[in-house]
Amino acid sequence: MTIEQIISVIEKLCIKPFGKKAVIAWDLPSLAQLLLEKCGIYKVDPRLALAQGILEGHFGCNPAASRSRKTKNLWNVGNVDSGGNWYFQSWGDGMNAYLRVLAREYCWRLEGDTVTPEMMIRHDFTRPRGGRYATAPSYTKDIEGIVKKIDQIIQGDTK
Repeated sequence: MTIEQIISVIEKLCIKPFGKKAVIAWDLPSLAQLLLEKCGIYKVDPRLALAQGILEGHFGCNPAASRSRKTKNLWNVGNVDSGGNWYFQSWGDGMNAYLRVLAREYCWRLEGDTVTPEMMIRHDFTRPRGGRYATAPSYTKDIEGIVKKIDQIIQGDTK
């Protein structure tokens, strides 16, 4: 993926759905560059990071995603339904926590060293040692649908 493709995905799937009500708490080109760099470091497919960030709160653009913005935790890593939150000093720190969890806990190493949406979908977002990423029964299907939209945007951007 390119920075431009990440920007396009966030514009189309996070900002556009909320129109003038979208809350943009970060600089999009900087966020896109950071995401691409850190996904490379942690070996996480950017499409997976985008899909999960979109599902969790549209990268904080959803007006109702105040918790994600307040904690600088776009993926809500460690934030639980009971109200417990992990707070970060920067968007990059929150991104590191999310990507580190995926790289350490969810990589099925016999299938490759990069955590991909396909890997996570194939294993229903479970860890190799057991335990599931999310409690929502439809989580895997929801991510699969978002990844398809991301792939369509990427393919459209390359034509």
